[in-house]
Amino acid sequence: MMRHLAFSTLLLLLLTGCRVYYPNHTQLDYKQADTVIQNSYFADLHDERLYRATIRFYKKEFSGMFVAKRINQHEHRIVLTSDLGNTLFDMTIAKDKHQVNYIMQDLNKKIIINTLVKDFRTLTQVNYPITYQDSSSRQFLSTMDGKRYFLDLNDQGKLAKIETASKYKPKLKIQLSTDSIGKLDKFSIQHHGIKLQMDFVNIPF
Repeated sequence: MMRHLAFSTLLLLLLTGCRVYYPNHTQLDYKQADTVIQNSYFADLHDERLYRATIRFYKKEFSGMFVAKRINQHEHRIVLTSDLGNTLFDMTIAKDKHQVNYIMQDLNKKIIINTLVKDFRTLTQVNYPITYQDSSSRQFLSTMDGKRYFLDLNDQGKLAKIETASKYKPKLKIQLSTDSIGKLDKFSIQHHGIKLQMDFVNIPF
């Protein structure tokens, strides 16, 4: 009897742990869709906005000025400088490739570079093809290159959250807030599994 109970408990834990991940929903809450969600915040060519950035990586903290702009149809330029004007990192990111123009020594590690590239590629992705949406039509699921992206819209129909996930667990969450005219006012990037948090607040200029 005890052996049967232990086996049943273990089986329940395994089934629960292997449940396909859907934020705030189950798979039954989604229906097929065929549309595209546009991330307009970084879609305009040469449109440039300045943000105050704070990056916390384990026990280290970096702060400075952050700029992301679309430089052509396929690439974005991502730059973070210190308050004194020194470049912390400067990258050019496209869908399938990237180029590190410069990165400071403390950040010049393959795992950090790859993480930053994936984060900012997700942030600046212009079009997300949608395969499923929830019953309220406020959350959408995009699948690209084997990755899952959950997109939430605000009351104005603009992106409010991007969450990436494997089949069974969340990996990355980007939260976005707009100002009164619909421009991106602030955003944050938070990781699940590693202690990396990035916060950005717009600085008018």
